[in-house]
Amino acid sequence: MSEWSITKETVLPPGDNPLDNQHYGYRVLNLLLGDGQKAIYHGLVVPDCVHVVALEDDETTYLVRQSRPNVMPIGATTVPETLELPGGFAHPTVTLADSAQMELGQEIGRSAGVLARVGINWPYPGISNERDHIFLGTDLSPVTLDGTPEATEQDIRVESGRFGVLYDQMLRSRLPVSGQTIAAMAKVAVLL
Repeated sequence: MSEWSITKETVLPPGDNPLDNQHYGYRVLNLLLGDGQKAIYHGLVVPDCVHVVALEDDETTYLVRQSRPNVMPIGATTVPETLELPGGFAHPTVTLADSAQMELGQEIGRSAGVLARVGINWPYPGISNERDHIFLGTDLSPVTLDGTPEATEQDIRVESGRFGVLYDQMLRSRLPVSGQTIAAMAKVAVLL
């Protein structure tokens, strides 16, 4: 790999980006490559995220079905839905584990008595700096939601099934899931 250096870096704060998204920042790197050529790299600056594989004693797990207009093919008129793990942006004023617990409560109405961090995924290298912290939540109990469930961006619906069955269907492309969800499920599958 040839060496390169950063000649200029511009980082814009959350909300100041070409996508007009309040959660993302934007970064532009001017580079000098090892062969003397100049290059420019553009990428989103994304806060840390948390996702939880919530697992009952009988290996029932929970996914959320959401509409995702950002994955529509160009020219399409139907918004696809995906199944994803409960999760979202880490809350900046609490720990990652507390953020994961908050997302569990908001999205599936559960709390984990035991929450173990199983790893980090980098879902979009080359596009963003996003780090997705993956947790396994067990010893689940229902929680009372204050107000309404978190469904402000997408119409979230909770679905459940046996972990092994869902994971097998994901690997066989029989469920509409992201690579990010499959990667998180794989981290937990090796532990079971």
